[in-house]
Amino acid sequence: MSPEREQLPPRQREYEDPDERVRPLPKILGAVIVGMFAWGAWYLAGSTPELDATLGDGRTAAGFAVAPAGAVSGAQVYVGKCAGCHQANGAGVAGVFPPLAASPWVTGSEARLVQILLHGIQGPIDVLGATYNGLMPAWKSLSDDEIAAVATYVRESFGNSAPAVTTATVAAERQRTAGMTTPWSGGAALDTIQ
Repeated sequence: MSPEREQLPPRQREYEDPDERVRPLPKILGAVIVGMFAWGAWYLAGSTPELDATLGDGRTAAGFAVAPAGAVSGAQVYVGKCAGCHQANGAGVAGVFPPLAASPWVTGSEARLVQILLHGIQGPIDVLGATYNGLMPAWKSLSDDEIAAVATYVRESFGNSAPAVTTATVAAERQRTAGMTTPWSGGAALDTIQ
């Protein structure tokens, strides 16, 4: 403390307490916040509950509706087991996961598609002129109803238009290769399945 301050009476010798003033929000920031709320209200008021199917990846809410009691939804099985690799729109990932859209492996033989789902595939497979060399896991733990539902879903989605796969077809294919414990070794191994 300086010598001049030491000679002042005690109340004058002390520094003033800090002042905590209320500082209002800057007007420009307030205007931006009000503008954002106004835009949000306008956007929500103008949007419709059903989005156009051409937006995003083409899925609609109807595809994810809960199946009736006792029924299996192929869309739900696809989202849970397949969409992570083959993508929600069935386009796959170039060079890594093959597309399901317009793929003869999907729209061709029902038995061949069921065998791929039941046992998986490991090794080279040619899909629409590109070779993929990866591993698709076996889904034999799924029920016949679930495999039939997901096979039907991919055969009827992504621009595909192939007949539905029945539970009886899945049961027959499961029985035919019941002793198989390894995945199919590439597309060539599946060429014989009609």
